[in-house]
Amino acid sequence: MTGNVFLAVDLSDEERHGLAAVLADADLSRIVPGKRTRPKNWHITVCFIGEAEEHQIDRLAERTEALLDAEPGVIHLTAVGGFPKLSKASVLFLAVEDESHTLNVIAADCEEAATEAGFEPDGRPFRPHLTLSRIRPPRDIQALESSFDEIRFPVKVSAVTMFRSESGKDGMRYRPLHRFEL
Repeated sequence: MTGNVFLAVDLSDEERHGLAAVLADADLSRIVPGKRTRPKNWHITVCFIGEAEEHQIDRLAERTEALLDAEPGVIHLTAVGGFPKLSKASVLFLAVEDESHTLNVIAADCEEAATEAGFEPDGRPFRPHLTLSRIRPPRDIQALESSFDEIRFPVKVSAVTMFRSESGKDGMRYRPLHRFEL
């Protein structure tokens, strides 16, 4: 089976509905450019793996289970951001505020598990975020910053889920492979 594998903090159904309501109140459909990420696909990636064979996935699951040593916590989705930068964004996202550094601990543990399972480190600095849309071609989204000033949406972090992305006729789907409770 093909598709990229990644480890992420998944939102609960209640959190997805709550965040969707907050974004609807901010008139998301009117102001967000690009192809929007469907709420059922919302997550916060903590470690991107890429293509992986089943035996590699099993080894990664084993190492993640052994090494994941973070305490549950709460993070907040806050300001709008863009990759690579707001003035030429190809990705629109909500930034994460993580006062307890829970996600940094999780990301480090997952990166170590991936390395021990034989995967190359990603090499990019960890920047937790929730993708709202992908913008092709990239464009200036600096004006959107003020539209999201008041967002501070809580998300409980109590598990990490290993997903495989699968492309289908109705768009991208993320299939959970393993769940690791904190």
